[in-house]
Amino acid sequence: MHVPSVRKAMQFVRRLSRDAVDLVLPGTCCLCHAEVSDYRNPDVACRDCQDEHAKWKKCVRCSAVLRHENALPREDCPWCHHLQLPFESITSVGNYEGPLGEAVLNAKTNRGVSTAWDLGQLLSNSLTNHWTTAPIVIDVPMHWTRRIRRGMSSAAILAQSLAARRDWKHRQPLTCRRRLAKQSELSFTARKKNVHGAFRVREQIPRDQPILLVDDVMTTGSTLTEIGRSLRKAGATAIHVAVVARSTGSYADV
Repeated sequence: MHVPSVRKAMQFVRRLSRDAVDLVLPGTCCLCHAEVSDYRNPDVACRDCQDEHAKWKKCVRCSAVLRHENALPREDCPWCHHLQLPFESITSVGNYEGPLGEAVLNAKTNRGVSTAWDLGQLLSNSLTNHWTTAPIVIDVPMHWTRRIRRGMSSAAILAQSLAARRDWKHRQPLTCRRRLAKQSELSFTARKKNVHGAFRVREQIPRDQPILLVDDVMTTGSTLTEIGRSLRKAGATAIHVAVVARSTGSYADV
């Protein structure tokens, strides 16, 4: 059977099994775990969490949630004013904290596949871009040794979920060429060195379609920027980023 056909069949079986479970068991919010009566039709978050997210004011450049009500010029955002972000847009659900942060951590485990899928649906709901041409959805690749150790890739599941929700194509033309140190444990400068030259594009990138690059968390943007450079060299003309959470800690070297 052709690979795309296998993928579509697996997605169909997954949706069918989830629908069967929903007939018997009530759904729960993927953030606070409250019961959701209309779960997956189309919501995976409860009304209280949705209302809370609707109140958040985000930076128009990096999508970080701002903790003030003042309207600032985009270059004055405290989290991204010093960062070079070579993307057409960045979308996030919210900041990497509270219930959203806990959900992201759970999605990184081999028992968090369903949480990762739900977060992909939530991320799809957060997208406000109106593309004239449907984007190609690509996840940030994980080195094969780390993927075997973890048993899954949360970024891949997020991308598959988002693509399925939007009826967009999900592809993985990227490979991670070497095992990387954990970015969360490195300084700003060390993060750039860690990912430099780490990603390779192994197939042709269409020039007439935008790219939607999906990951779970964005902090300094070093990984996404490095991948963006590789995709540009391979022919990508428009790259958008969608991450579940923005980590807005200190970016300075310590």
